[in-house]
Amino acid sequence: MRFLYLISILTIVGNLLPFSDSKHWFIRGQAYFRFWYLLMNVILILVWIGFFSINVFSFIIICFLILSSAICLKDILPFTKWYKKEVQNCSQCDHKNSLSILVFNVYQKNTAYQKLIDLVKMVDPDIILLLETNNAWAEALKPLDKIYKNCVKVIQENTYGMMLYSKLPSLEEKIERLSDDKIPSIDYLGIINNKKLRIRGLHPRPPIPGEALSSKQKDAEFREAAKIISQLDENELKIVIGDLNDVVWSKASKKFKNISGLKDPRVGRSTLSTFPTYSPIRFPLDHIFCSSELLISDFKVLENIGSDHFPVYIRFCVPD
Repeated sequence: MRFLYLISILTIVGNLLPFSDSKHWFIRGQAYFRFWYLLMNVILILVWIGFFSINVFSFIIICFLILSSAICLKDILPFTKWYKKEVQNCSQCDHKNSLSILVFNVYQKNTAYQKLIDLVKMVDPDIILLLETNNAWAEALKPLDKIYKNCVKVIQENTYGMMLYSKLPSLEEKIERLSDDKIPSIDYLGIINNKKLRIRGLHPRPPIPGEALSSKQKDAEFREAAKIISQLDENELKIVIGDLNDVVWSKASKKFKNISGLKDPRVGRSTLSTFPTYSPIRFPLDHIFCSSELLISDFKVLENIGSDHFPVYIRFCVPD
C-alpha cells in the first residue's frame, strides 16, 4: 500500500512539475512524457479502484490522478484526428501551387550519406533543411548542389551546422545567431506562385546534461524567432522548420505559436514523433509551423536512414 501511495504521488508530482517557472532540464523535461504519464495515471486509477478499499486518503489520491489525466489529455488530444485541424487539407494541388519540404537532423556522426541522397532523389522536395551538418556531410552532399539552385550552408563541427537547399528563386538569404553565437539560424526569402515565402530554420540547444542544464537558450531562441516572425510583412507566407528540441505541446511551443501567429500542421492529425529512432518511446521534436493560408496535401515521417531522428516530409499547397 505504501509503495502504491509513493508511485501515485511521484506520478502526480512529475506530471505537474512543468507548470512551474523553473527552466531546469529535469523539470522541463517531464512535459515530454505526457502520454506516458497519462498511461500511468489510468493504470493507477484502475489499481486503486479495483484492488483496494477506498478511504479518505486513497480518494484524494484518485482525485489527483484524475486531474493529472485531464492535464495530459488537454495536451495530447489536439494532436489526434478527433481534434479540429489548424491547417486544412488540400485534396488536389497543381504543380505550380505545390511546395514540398524535407526536414532532417542527419546526426553528425552518421555516415549514411548516400541514403540521404537517395531519399532526396526519391521524394524530390523543393526545400531541404539539414541539421548537424559538418564538413564531412557538406562534402558528401555536393551532388545535391547540381539539383538545387540555391543553398545556404553553415558548416560547423559542434553539432549545430545547418544547410538549406531550395529550388525556389531567392530574394534574400541570411544567417543569424538569435540567442547564442555558436548556434545559427537560417532565414530564406523565396518566391512561389508569385508570392513571397519566408522560411526560418532553427535548431536550439536541448536542455539536457552535456548540452545545457536549463532551457534558457532554447526559450530565448523561440522568443526571438517568434518576435521576428510576428513583425514580418503580413503578405509574406511564413514557415518555421527545424529540430526544436521540444515537444509540440510544451509551454515554449504554445508561446511560440501565440507570438508568431503561425499554426501547427500536427494539430488535428497526429504527433508524428521523430526522435529517437532507436527507441519505441519517441517524441515529436522536429517541427513545422506555417501560415494559416497554406493547405496540406501530404505530411508524414519517413523511414530511418541512419540518424537518431526520422526525416519529416510535408507537401503544402499555396493558394492562388
